[in-house]
Amino acid sequence: MEDMYLHRAEMKDLPQIESIIQDGKRHLAAQHIDQWQGGYPNTRVLVDDIQNGHTMVLVDDYDILGTAAVIPAPDQSYQVIDGDWLTHDETYVAIHRVAVSANHRGQGLSGKLFDAIFNEIEQHKSVKGVRIDTHPENKGMQHVIKKAGFTETGRVEVLADEDTMVQDFAYEKLTNAGTLV
Repeated sequence: MEDMYLHRAEMKDLPQIESIIQDGKRHLAAQHIDQWQGGYPNTRVLVDDIQNGHTMVLVDDYDILGTAAVIPAPDQSYQVIDGDWLTHDETYVAIHRVAVSANHRGQGLSGKLFDAIFNEIEQHKSVKGVRIDTHPENKGMQHVIKKAGFTETGRVEVLADEDTMVQDFAYEKLTNAGTLV
């Protein structure tokens, strides 16, 4: 796994991405975490992410190890926060739908995926912040997010499935272009 790199996903990557998302759903269910246990994220969401150029994948050879959607502002989920963002305009990107392959879990891939995404974002000098959220019971992702240098900023209300809203923990990390780094 020395030749890992990040690239923008293509439609041919969809089967591996869907498999990794399913791995994530099963992993959360095994921990009794009610995140991703409805219909979200579904194929339509993943296809939209790829077609819009938002999905980034961490690859080793031809094997996709991890995936995340990196979406430019404004993000509807982040318009209202019970707290305060570190950036106060639309100079941020949001990271959603982070998952790593069950075949490689426990190898620090989430951190490597975040590092690669941050390196990509740093190329865009206008981006001042990176925002992310996670379910209050998802302690593993909270640990990964904090270890990656994010600051907890409050709570955001997100749609868990077609009928259920959840108050997720919200985080932001400033980039080198940010004012408080």
